[in-house]
Amino acid sequence: MGEMQDKSDARLLREYAEDRNEAAFREIVVRHADLVYWSALRQVGSPDLARDVAQGVFTDLARKAPA
Repeated sequence: MGEMQDKSDARLLREYAEDRNEAAFREIVVRHADLVYWSALRQVGSPDLARDVAQGVFTDLARKAPA
């Protein structure tokens, strides 16, 4: 397992927030993109809209990460 995969989500988010570590944020996305997409799809019923919702979730997470 790589270094990023060994870290908790909270630690990765902290590294992104404090250091703008893009690799840490990318790992969060990799871990959770499928869950977020499929959850959105169940709610909205449209693959295109579900992709937009999922992108919005991660955009909001990046924007609101505590600095």
